[in-house]
Amino acid sequence: MAIAVFAAGAPASGNGLVTEDQLNDLVLAERAFQLALVDTADFFDTPAIVVSDGTGGGSLVQRHRILTMGWGLSMDATAAEDTDVSASSVTAADTDVTIARRALRIDETGLARSVGSAWGFDPIALGLTMVDSFRAGRMGALGTALAGASTNVTSTGTGSIDDLYDVIDSFTASVGDPGQLFGMLHPVTLSSIRDSLRSEVGPQKERPDIQAFLAKGAEMLLGILCMPSTKITTAAGKYENAIMAPGAIAYGIAQPQRMLGGNVVVAAPTDMPLLIELERDASRDVWQIVANGYDGLAIREQARVRGLLASTS
Repeated sequence: MAIAVFAAGAPASGNGLVTEDQLNDLVLAERAFQLALVDTADFFDTPAIVVSDGTGGGSLVQRHRILTMGWGLSMDATAAEDTDVSASSVTAADTDVTIARRALRIDETGLARSVGSAWGFDPIALGLTMVDSFRAGRMGALGTALAGASTNVTSTGTGSIDDLYDVIDSFTASVGDPGQLFGMLHPVTLSSIRDSLRSEVGPQKERPDIQAFLAKGAEMLLGILCMPSTKITTAAGKYENAIMAPGAIAYGIAQPQRMLGGNVVVAAPTDMPLLIELERDASRDVWQIVANGYDGLAIREQARVRGLLASTS
């Protein structure tokens, strides 16, 4: 993933005023930066993801056990006095998540560093960018998993505000109020939803969340945290977007362990199973920047996921 950087020169007049060209450069830089963040933003700090740590667990496969009465099961409020309560069955389901290695290596030569700028060819700076590379990678894995949603809800198949209403109604009809929802949506789909909102008339457009969505882009809409990602998969000419309820995804991790006498550690983020190290091969005059992470994910409960198919154009 590359981030375009635009550098504006100093004001020619020396009076400290920003010229129109410089302002345009800043706008372009902001857009480039936001595009770069699209695939590094992730859901892994939201209630949609249930995390389990398998470090030292003795197995690559983690089993997420779900024992539930089922959403929407009501307590009997008309039981007679001094009578035993009747038994209700529970639903048991297991989801297995296999932890696998996710890795990236970049080789940087001494010549590249000697003739390049210190900022652009610093091994440690390159290593730190791998944190975002890991985020992008697991977002890709999430997009692939969500394509396996057993229920696809869509009215037009193009991506509209009506499709979001259909998703909410589907959750409500199946399980009642699921609470906060989380949407992983392609930017093209979000643009289609925005276009459909612009054509709406009436009081719906006066909702504060819709006004904010039209003005600033993907945020909260109809109680759904809409997050853009180009990691959405496609099938039969459709983007396989998805809306998740809390607890939708099982995410298994294992923390890489640093050994004594190992390489120089660039970063070991506390919020993700990732270890970034430097190794020097002097015989080839190469710095090796290596990142390793161990994780895996799967849909935890199909009742908590709805696919939203939308056109790719």
